[in-house]
Amino acid sequence: MAEMTAADAAEHLQVSQRQVRRLASNGVLATTRVVGRTLLLDAASVHQLAGRVRHNGRPWTAATAWAALALLSGQDAPWMDSAALSRLRHRLRGARATEVAWLARGRARVHQMRGWGQDTGLIPTGVSVLGHPQLAALFDLSPAERGADGYVAARHFNDMVTSLGLFDDVEGDITVRVVPDDAGYALDRPLIAAVAVDLSESLDTREAAAGERVLDDLLDAFRDGRAVRRLDEAR
Repeated sequence: MAEMTAADAAEHLQVSQRQVRRLASNGVLATTRVVGRTLLLDAASVHQLAGRVRHNGRPWTAATAWAALALLSGQDAPWMDSAALSRLRHRLRGARATEVAWLARGRARVHQMRGWGQDTGLIPTGVSVLGHPQLAALFDLSPAERGADGYVAARHFNDMVTSLGLFDDVEGDITVRVVPDDAGYALDRPLIAAVAVDLSESLDTREAAAGERVLDDLLDAFRDGRAVRRLDEAR
């Protein structure tokens, strides 16, 4: 695995080292290890981010990010007031998939982990939903034979780590996405837009392309006022 220091990543991405560390803590950049005070990153994740279209503007709060993903998934976002929802709908009508993925990067804090338990405490996303034939067909991807990927509420994270015997490991095969407790989203079902965004950030180019394509399709449907089939209905 090729590595890159935070300083080199900052120069490559044309951002500050502080921003690089924030991107790493949010799971946008993959951390390989820390040597002394030097943060080392997976170079592939840096090059992938550099290859995306960068967008101006601060990332959405977790509440706004989940409201956007809910709207694109054909669901409501009752935790947002009407004025905020109106502004968000206007933003989404003019957005592209890469912009939504960039702005929604604060939706969760990502932990790469390993353990001996099962992933029953996670709301599945990314490759973990591809075991269902209809969802695999939607993304035109085959089921992945690797690990697990899913969301958990911050208030349940520590209990889940204990019950499943999880520990942080940058090469672990369990991706745990911890959603802030003030995000609004109840984490009671997967959201198709969240699955698409998570796949669009994959280091696997085919998965990334599939996620971006589906997210663009959801944006087109939102602009046209077409109904979106809920992911839990497809399952």
